[in-house]
Amino acid sequence: MTNDLAIESAAALGPPAQRGKWREAIARRQLIAFFVLAFVFSWYPWIIAIWRGRTSGPNPLGPLIAALIVTGLVEGRAGLRTLLGRMVRARIGVRWYAIVFLLPVALCAIAMAIMAAFGTGAVLPTAVAWRELPDRFVFVFLFIGLGEEPGWRGFALPRLQQKHTPLFASLILAPIWALWHLPLLGNEFPLPVIPAFLISLLGGTLIQTWLFNRTKGSVFAQMLFHATVNTVGAGLIFPLFKGSTFVVFWYVYAALWMIAGAFTVFLSGEAEVRSPSR
Repeated sequence: MTNDLAIESAAALGPPAQRGKWREAIARRQLIAFFVLAFVFSWYPWIIAIWRGRTSGPNPLGPLIAALIVTGLVEGRAGLRTLLGRMVRARIGVRWYAIVFLLPVALCAIAMAIMAAFGTGAVLPTAVAWRELPDRFVFVFLFIGLGEEPGWRGFALPRLQQKHTPLFASLILAPIWALWHLPLLGNEFPLPVIPAFLISLLGGTLIQTWLFNRTKGSVFAQMLFHATVNTVGAGLIFPLFKGSTFVVFWYVYAALWMIAGAFTVFLSGEAEVRSPSR
């Protein structure tokens, strides 16, 4: 299947000489090509919805599609095998699985404890909410985690780290990832919490870069982490808060993510550079 993708993509570019020029141009600007395609394939439902006077979110599969196309055009079957290999790299050790699953839970729990300490606690999730968690997790993992992480972390991050330190690569990737969420701002993320969301996204990017490098480039771990964050936060905890309390909780939550992200930078140190690049 991956070989067919590379062949079909190449055929669409015309004669061999022309294909060679296209591949060389894309190879020199792989990241630009990826980001453009990721936005095109992700934002088209939103643009169509705006044209029709409606609202819509981005297509989460856009980054995955963009990564497969650019990798297939530039590196062919070998590159696709490397990317897909990252996506199924599950042997990362028990310690890293514990971080993947427990860190998002811990940050939510600490945020709730802080809110409770200041007299703005929330009721516990209902039994129905707990029962829905497994189905929600599977959906997020197979749709959002699978759609986003092979692109942002599987394709873009290793190439950024070929030229930059993990910290600087994260600082480049975070605003692009934030911009990708534009269709959700003002809808899924109300205006008062947008700054908090952006802060949490930066902290999350720092953590995910650290996690990526510590798990030898495992995108599978990133997919699990993304699914856990969305399932526990948006699916279980956020609905417990309403009105101004919801806004305050978001800022407490975001601050914790930023603190955790800064801590991973401290753990890594600037001596850790460009690892792993492939």
